[in-house]
Amino acid sequence: MAFLAWLWSGALDRVEMTFGVGAPYGAPALLGALLWAFGHYVRRRRARKRRVSARAFARWLLPRRIVLSRSALVDLRLWVLNGLVLASGYGVLAVGALACRKAVVAAMTDAFGPHAPTLWPAWIVLSVATLLELLAYELAYWFGHYLFHRIPALWEFHKVHHSAEVMTTLTELRQHPVEILAFMNLIAIATGAALGAMSYAFGPGAQPFTLFNGNVLLMAFLATYGHLRHSHMWIAFTGPAGRILQSPAHHQIHHSDNPAHWDKNLGFALAVWDWAFGTLYIPQPTREAIRFGIGPTEGEFDAVTRSFWLPVLRFGRQVAQDARSLVPPAQGAIETDAGKLRG
Repeated sequence: MAFLAWLWSGALDRVEMTFGVGAPYGAPALLGALLWAFGHYVRRRRARKRRVSARAFARWLLPRRIVLSRSALVDLRLWVLNGLVLASGYGVLAVGALACRKAVVAAMTDAFGPHAPTLWPAWIVLSVATLLELLAYELAYWFGHYLFHRIPALWEFHKVHHSAEVMTTLTELRQHPVEILAFMNLIAIATGAALGAMSYAFGPGAQPFTLFNGNVLLMAFLATYGHLRHSHMWIAFTGPAGRILQSPAHHQIHHSDNPAHWDKNLGFALAVWDWAFGTLYIPQPTREAIRFGIGPTEGEFDAVTRSFWLPVLRFGRQVAQDARSLVPPAQGAIETDAGKLRG
């Protein structure tokens, strides 16, 4: 009985992590995305002087060619595995942001000595902590994303996500477990370090403003258009907004198989780090002609098992190849090559 109770408790925890009020697929996030999508739909229909109807909206929101596609089915299966089955395991293997925060406070205290809290108005401290935590989160996300794009061995894992041939809200968790763990730990370290520095300077009260136990700015993103990043809806932010925020069109450009779009728009909610590091591509207001997927190798990740073991196998091969390239050739090989050159 105790074992069954443990299993039931773990299942409830996983459901709460996925569908709770502050969870990525909780009611506020999904309702916010639905309302944003409806507003976009109404604006498009009125611009074309066409009638708005609930039935037409439902067909536009969930087109059969997308939701019934093979790619969307893989999204669903990986979403269940990553979001429900493996979520607790990811939490166990993740570095705690609170532990990082305490470590940074201890390290700064050892290095610079005890520090009396700086007396600033509470609303200023909370506002700075909110912004600083979000910037740290985004920097860690951008950096991890950059590594998974630019390092061939890590790209083998990230290919699973980019193999999606259509975009659905479930594509967010179309990821390999190695990638999920890497991002979780990088973000925990970065946000913990940022709030640790704030705690050292302003005391333990240096906390971000929160909504549903999350950074209010990040939760605002998730509760509005966050889930539309992976969708067929072309919602583009241009001008100054396009340099600060990641619109759904920004991320759809990121998934494009056009070489001009490769390694662009690596941020999550913000575009500021892409702007700073030269990886920003601001989408056009009208839909650009793009195709999703990874080109000639499409279809190789159309099964969950291959999506899990194939990247591991290729990662090992790539690491072995890179290691061999670092080993200098034997003396005999050098002499043979020199003889060939002289000949």
